[in-house]
Amino acid sequence: MLQPIVEKSYLVELNLGTVVGTQRQVSFQFIPQLKDAIIYGVEVFSASQMAISPNGSAVVTALGLTNLTVTFAVGDDQDIFLQPIADLNPALVSGFIRMYNNKRFNLTKSFITMQGVANIAANQAVLFNFLYRSK
Repeated sequence: MLQPIVEKSYLVELNLGTVVGTQRQVSFQFIPQLKDAIIYGVEVFSASQMAISPNGSAVVTALGLTNLTVTFAVGDDQDIFLQPIADLNPALVSGFIRMYNNKRFNLTKSFITMQGVANIAANQAVLFNFLYRSK
């Protein structure tokens, strides 16, 4: 199994907030470290890999990840649309890290969508690890 050589990585915590509801979207915030970065890989962690986020929130379980999708924008276009977040968790896909073709994600126009609310609780966090290189 060929895995990427990590040049740089940055863990991003996306808190689901106090309201959990079907079709609710939660947007990424501006991440200065990833501005204009070339992203070549994305991982998502569940509570099995990291129970508490760096900010002290409970992390969504692997079952909870199955109810979430992510849309990544490149510029103003939604290049990656409604990708199942569970597909980004290496523990759920035989250890593979999802690779992208050197995308410059516009995270402020990217978001996750709750497709269902089973196994998701208010104030839980989704942890994304972006593998990237500077421009």
